[in-house]
Amino acid sequence: MSSTRQDIGMIRGPVPAVHTPLDAAGESLRLEVIPVYLDHLRRRGAPAAYVCGSTGESLSLSIAERCRVLEAWIEAAGGDLPIIAHVGSNALPDAVELARHASELGVAAISAMNPTFGRAGSVEDLVDFHARIAEAGGATPYLIYEIPALGGVSFPAGRIVETALKRVPTFAGMKFTSGDLLQLQLVLDVAASEGLSIFFGSDEHLLAGLALGGRAAIGSTYGYAPEPAQSVFAAFARGDLEAAREAQRRVARLVVPLLRHGVLRTGKALLDRVGVPVGPPRSPESRLEPDALLEVLDEIGPLAIEGLRDEDSDR
Repeated sequence: MSSTRQDIGMIRGPVPAVHTPLDAAGESLRLEVIPVYLDHLRRRGAPAAYVCGSTGESLSLSIAERCRVLEAWIEAAGGDLPIIAHVGSNALPDAVELARHASELGVAAISAMNPTFGRAGSVEDLVDFHARIAEAGGATPYLIYEIPALGGVSFPAGRIVETALKRVPTFAGMKFTSGDLLQLQLVLDVAASEGLSIFFGSDEHLLAGLALGGRAAIGSTYGYAPEPAQSVFAAFARGDLEAAREAQRRVARLVVPLLRHGVLRTGKALLDRVGVPVGPPRSPESRLEPDALLEVLDEIGPLAIEGLRDEDSDR
């Protein structure tokens, strides 16, 4: 199944960045969980899934593991749910191998974050890194993953997009995970004129992204608690800004305990609460302690999120 830039542009709403299921020790993959996970996403209206990104612990997985995880998602999706594969790596040959593999599987798009080790001397050098990965993906649409919080060299996202349009034939847009709303405006301006897709990756700023022209998002909370974000999209679409603001505040209150206890380990614990046993993160991350989980559940209970309500906290 081949995809085009136009196909990616049809994706709307909050796309979950999915976690990678691991065993109780955080060591071995539990691929049998993925069909359960995908069914969970379908029932909650996910428009697509972003696999093996930072939420999916991609840089802590081996190349073979990442290939197996993506294969399991593609098999479970059966062509019904678009799968975007993150193939980024600090080692360019590994990213090239992963891009080729993802393209052969027929993913909707491939994506790669900027390298977190090594320093590109210019925007052109950075985009050349992405161009080599995109080339290995053949005709598959390519999304640059901009996430300055993970370190590495970073240039203004607007300049990266403009340069990528000239140098990457399959460039389809960006996963923009940053609270820099100035750069987001510049990126969205180029995207509107060039037919690109920009997936906003800052859950806590979602409404701001929509107000600036965004139409889709990718985030970790959308996998286990999509309803507040879906309500932001719905209320904004019908012009009800007060309802959109109220829903955005619910997203923000959901994010606060994640930032305090650790986004990855807290997210995996909450996903387990809603019936998807993804296990703990891989070392050096650690499982969220039971007392901390009860604290988180107590704090987000008033949000009335399905499966995470305070009355369910003793299950």
